This record gives sequence, structure tokens and C-alpha cells, in this order.
Amino acid sequence: AAFARRRRGSPCLAPPRSAWLETMVFGLKISLPTRKSAGPQELEALQSAKAGGSSPAAKPRGGLTVNEFVARSKRNRENGLEPTKPELMAYARYLGMDAIAEGDLLWIAEDCLSAPLPAPWSEHSDNGRLFYYNTHTHASSWTHPLEQIHREAYKRIVAFRKSDRSRDEQIKEVQEHRRRYEEAEAKVREELLVWVQHTEGRNNTFYFNKETQQSVWTDPRPARYHELCLQLKVLDAKSRNCGLP
Repeated sequence: AAFARRRRGSPCLAPPRSAWLETMVFGLKISLPTRKSAGPQELEALQSAKAGGSSPAAKPRGGLTVNEFVARSKRNRENGLEPTKPELMAYARYLGMDAIAEGDLLWIAEDCLSAPLPAPWSEHSDNGRLFYYNTHTHASSWTHPLEQIHREAYKRIVAFRKSDRSRDEQIKEVQEHRRRYEEAEAKVREELLVWVQHTEGRNNTFYFNKETQQSVWTDPRPARYHELCLQLKVLDAKSRNCGLP
């Protein structure tokens, strides 16, 4: 009950007001087909904002800001619809990926779009624009808290592929990566066991950590599992690159 009262009495949520973040998320345009008949040729690459940044409302005809695209993708997934390949390619470019040369890594963009929220983050809307709020630090962000780890996953795979190290050195790195993954897997399994779901009233569901006595509104387990799976996929990509099973 005390937890629920803290939630209702928590400070008013405020979206981030950083001009730099506004430029990053709303100054980038992702031009996507707006009609079902539109073809891939209508898909344009992400464009950098003009000098001084641009207003979220000032987007090209038929285009979406990155934030709008993420919000639309979320709504579509709730209705059983997945992003098209052209949409994923455009979003991948936003993440810093070469969607042509590294087309086999589009799964990173797909995983990023469907990434669950880690605790203690929660998702909110400001005039239709998504933002994320950390209930512990009271920080807010226009970008998903797990976006950066997907950017880093792509960079690690590409760096491994382009490395001029010998196959033996690459195999050694894969083996070390596998060792770290197995340690992380064991740690995550232990972490997941200490979280218990509780429901208070009709809609107040929260998650309680039996060891730390911490309560959060967002289930921390899906995000931890997502991070672990991403690490495993990076490992698999490295293994395939040097011919390991």
C-alpha cells in the first residue's frame, strides 16, 4: 500500500527539454511509405536536421520523425503488425548501421524496436511524443534506455568482421566472449529469481525484490532477458564469422 501511495504522490512527470535531444530525436526524419501501395523506392534515408535543428512539426511530406516512427511501430505491434524491411532499413540507418553492406544485421534494428523497458524506467506520452522516465533518478529521455546497447552490439560485430587479426586470435576472442556470456547468464538467472509480482487493487501491479526490498512498477525480467539474448546473438555472429558452430 505504501508503494502505491508513493506512486500517486510522485512528482509530476516532465519530458526532457534538452535542445540536443530534441535535435537528435525530432530533428531526424525517417521518410516512410504512408500508403499500402507505396513501394520501397519511396523510402528515403534518414536525413540530418538542418543547421539549428527543426521543429517536430516541420517534417517532410509523408515523413515521420524517429520518435513518431517508434510510437507507430509500438501501436502496430500491439495490433499484430511488424515493420516492413524498408522501414527497418531506415531505422537501422538512424542507429548508425549500414543497412546495405550489413543487411544480415537488420535483426539488431528489429530487436531495438521491440526492446522492453528496464526497471525503473516507464513510458509516457507528451502530445503524442514518447518519452521515458526513471522513477529513481527522476531523469527523462526521448530515446529508449536500451537503444545504446543495440548500437554497440552492431559496432562490436562489424569491428570483429573488419579486424585484420588471424583466425586463431578471433577464435580466442570468441571463446573469451563465450566465457563472459556464461557468467552473465548465471548472474541473470539468479537475479530473475528474486523478483516477485504483486497486484494491489485492480490495476496496480508492481514487482518486489526479495533481497534488496526494492519495489518497481516495470517488470525488470524481460529487459534483463533481452540484454542477455542480445549478447548471445552477438556471440553467435562472431562465431559464424570465424567458422565456429
